[in-house]
Amino acid sequence: MKKKFLAFAAVAAFASATQAATLSWGARQITVDGSLLTGGTAYLFITEQSGDFGAPVTTVDAITALVENDGDYASLAAGNVGHVNNGMLTGATGYYANFGAGDSLSAFAVIFDADKSNYIVTSTQSTSWTSAVGAKTLQFGSLADATWKPVSVPEPGIACMALLGIGMMIKRRRA
Repeated sequence: MKKKFLAFAAVAAFASATQAATLSWGARQITVDGSLLTGGTAYLFITEQSGDFGAPVTTVDAITALVENDGDYASLAAGNVGHVNNGMLTGATGYYANFGAGDSLSAFAVIFDADKSNYIVTSTQSTSWTSAVGAKTLQFGSLADATWKPVSVPEPGIACMALLGIGMMIKRRRA
């Protein structure tokens, strides 16, 4: 009897998971210097949400500042990472069975080229659910004309000056 109940519970859980509301995201025609981007990485960030769907809420300005200052932006994406191949971005979120009728969210993506030396920020898109089943997609559209921004890299001279300063402090302390 106990085995039958466990088997029934497993089937019911699987059936409800396959019918759950889900969220995916994507973009198309992502180009660099006129060529389709291959090998890029993207992160999805939530700007507004009607409930707690597992990712913190942030702003475009906050994430841009983190990217430009080598901050920890990836943790704010809460695992929502997509990959670019032949100019197409596809990403799935870890938000399964969390959405119900009336839920909504808004998000944007930051897309990096293959060596993460340049990035673009998409527009913010929104979606909402009318029931607890079905799939929704945040579509960021064509990014063929997007302007890539360089990721700032600290100058080597600044790092050398910092090391020299630390060395001088240690020497002075010993003297």
